[in-house]
Parts: sequence; structure tokens; C-alpha cells
Amino acid sequence: MRGKVLIPGVLLAVVLASALVAALAGKPVWAALVGSGLMLGYWGLEALAWRRGATMSFGAAMGVALGGMVLRMALVLGALVLVGVLARPAFATTALSFLAGFTVYVGLRLFAYPLTEQPARQAGAR
Repeated sequence: MRGKVLIPGVLLAVVLASALVAALAGKPVWAALVGSGLMLGYWGLEALAWRRGATMSFGAAMGVALGGMVLRMALVLGALVLVGVLARPAFATTALSFLAGFTVYVGLRLFAYPLTEQPARQAGAR
């Protein structure tokens, strides 16, 4: 439950922070917004895949998960290639703002959705 509120709020703060850092550094603000916007798009597609896969059988959920991975990678790589081809000087700003936002998102996801909610038990002979 805490991930539903925490993640979008922090990711929006990352978008604003990346635009501010780009403005202070004299880099194109639009490129920072595109990069951090890609991170928001990545999160949205991942959340959609999780939501869709939760109601399906195991095989169908695996298909949704794999298709979602391909779609997320196509979104990010396609947008980065477009920026690299159409506005080469802004590519580094776009890529770095995506990487910074993605790093925050991965760390946040580990906090918001812990791998286990139960205490660890020791396995062994009794």
C-alpha cells in the first residue's frame, strides 16, 4: 500500500529536481524532463504489468511480465535513440537524468515493496 503513494510522489520530485539541476548547470531543461519523464513512463508500464499480471494464471502472468519488459526497454531505448539522433548535444543530459531517476526508483522500490514481510526462519535438521 505504501508504494502506491510513495513512489509517484518521489518520482515527481525527481522530475522537478532533474529540471532544477539541469537549469543550474546550464544544460537543456527539456532534455532533463524527457529523461526523467522516461523514468516515469518506465514506472507506469511496470505498474500496469504488475496490476494486469496479478489477476492471471501463472503462464499468462509470465507473458505479461515478459511483454512488459520488452515494452519498457523499447520505450526507453527508442526515446534515447531519438534524442541522440535529433539533438545530439542534449543526449547526455537526457541519459543522465533517466539514469539518476531510475537509480532512485530502484532503491525506492526495494523500500516500498520488501522482498519478504515475514521474519526469516532457519532451515536445518531438527
